Amino acid sequence: MNFFLMFLTTFLIQLIIATEMNIIAPLAPFLSQYFNIKDSSVIMFNIGFSLVGLLVPILGVFADKYGKKKSLMVALIFFIGGTLVSGLAKNPILFALGRIFVGIGYFSLSGTNLSYLSEFVPYESRGKASGILRTAFGIAILFSPLYATNMINKYGVLESVYLPLTTIGVICLLLLFKLPETKKSKNVRLDINELLTMLRNPINYKSLMIIFFILAAPTLLLSFLGIYISNYFNLNQVEIGYLYTIVAFGTTLGIIFAALFTDKIGKEKLSRVLFTFVLVSLIPIVFSKSIRVIVGFLTLVTVGLDGGWTAYQTLCTEINPEKRGTFMSLFYTVNAITVTIYSILGPVFYNIGGYKLLVIISIITTSMALKILFSMSIEKNLISKNNPSEF
Repeated sequence: MNFFLMFLTTFLIQLIIATEMNIIAPLAPFLSQYFNIKDSSVIMFNIGFSLVGLLVPILGVFADKYGKKKSLMVALIFFIGGTLVSGLAKNPILFALGRIFVGIGYFSLSGTNLSYLSEFVPYESRGKASGILRTAFGIAILFSPLYATNMINKYGVLESVYLPLTTIGVICLLLLFKLPETKKSKNVRLDINELLTMLRNPINYKSLMIIFFILAAPTLLLSFLGIYISNYFNLNQVEIGYLYTIVAFGTTLGIIFAALFTDKIGKEKLSRVLFTFVLVSLIPIVFSKSIRVIVGFLTLVTVGLDGGWTAYQTLCTEINPEKRGTFMSLFYTVNAITVTIYSILGPVFYNIGGYKLLVIISIITTSMALKILFSMSIEKNLISKNNPSEF
């Protein structure tokens, strides 16, 4: 079995889907002019993209039932088609349609990529497999703003950003033909009643509420950062790309910190500490008009947010270990719903009170997330279920 080819293919897939996901916000000022739309409306290009995240449970069943390789290939076709449509789009509706196809590809590929590798990689080596995909994600987070803004600065058209992603997508599709298929589970089906029953558990629905509140900050603040600094500090696209890259360093540091200390400190404790750090870092932004201060504290926000998110996501995988796949489907579905809602409300909030109002809303929602997180003990609940005699 050609493991190098397998790792290369999944690495490239992770790279291109993470890159596309992270280019809209830095390009917001350009997209506003390119499509002649209000700058605060650019975030609405995320609505169709995130809405298809509601299909996550169905996509997971498809992968199990028909094979994960086939699922990757179908999802790549959607992604390739979406990047073509978006890259060639000359009006906002067509661009939004393209992003819907990209979204179908993104959510399916991000969910199936690691599970495909896990079918062939021994258990003791799966950490390395996950690390390879996280490396691709980290590279995309760091360099996608610079990639997109420099291509736009040089060529001035969306094709220059999207067609390279299309090309790599086609290469990955061809490489997949050389890779083996996974086992198929024909009896797998989606049980809606099981999902609803799971939602009635207080620990479950409170854990999902935390997702809704904690994701307000990144969805609102990072989506409107490019527009804000373009309008108030007169920065060009390349300069905006550099600022997004600086903020992205916080994401990378947060993920590395969580990887090193989650097991030592504890998943729940680290989540609480880092999400509290997010709240503390948000407060100075409300009172500052300095771009250096704003970007500096936003970088600290991403350290806490992505570090805390990494620890919290790991914690949530243990809430329902016997039904891990089902609960994590709910986890990502709520994620998609959250991004959709904030993408709709974001322009309204920004038009009413500007970037400062978005920061204030982020402070409120982060505080609510922390209140819920501190009001319960997920780890204590897990211990009581596993060792009921101790309580």
